[in-house]
Amino acid sequence: MENGNSSILDKPLELGRELSSGNMAGLPVAADVTKIMLERLVGWRRPLNLVGAATCAALLVFAYYLQFAHSMEPCPLCVFQRIGFLVLGGGFLSAGVHAPHRGGARVYAVVLLAIAAVGSGLAARHIWIQSLPLDQVPACGPGLDYLFETLPLADAVRMVLQGSGECAQVDRLLGVSLPAWSLAGFVALGVASVLVNWGRARSHPPGSRR
Repeated sequence: MENGNSSILDKPLELGRELSSGNMAGLPVAADVTKIMLERLVGWRRPLNLVGAATCAALLVFAYYLQFAHSMEPCPLCVFQRIGFLVLGGGFLSAGVHAPHRGGARVYAVVLLAIAAVGSGLAARHIWIQSLPLDQVPACGPGLDYLFETLPLADAVRMVLQGSGECAQVDRLLGVSLPAWSLAGFVALGVASVLVNWGRARSHPPGSRR
């Protein structure tokens, strides 16, 4: 009995030595291990997409918490970034519920990456405005409601992207500006969307569709 247990316990140690040396024929090392890890990510496609949706929802809830509990009023660019997380979360939710395979999953990967890229651009623009010298900061403009009520959609969006004095105010969390956190969130979720949805699973997971 002791010999049997010893043999079982020794196997992980032997496997670790062989992985490090790479001498065992057919043993996956380096790139092969990475490939296996990515395949396992793909195998968890549905729950991971739902985690992405939940992450976006949590970020939005936290943004509203900062607004109402700590009086951090959002500027127009902040509102646009919230919309970006809302749309991105909806995309993750759709991908998780639909759980497509192969081509359909890659469509989701491209769409989610595009949404994350737009959100990253908004956050990067916000960071740039906050880095401007005081004499170059845009003047404070009207609120979003007024812009969209009085101007054509394209003109209203253009004015928001130009920025305003409110956007230059820097609110920080753990020493990092909120737009920088937003940028990190969009980049991380964009990369995750590709890792989860672009690869090809070995087999069809239960409940998935082509």
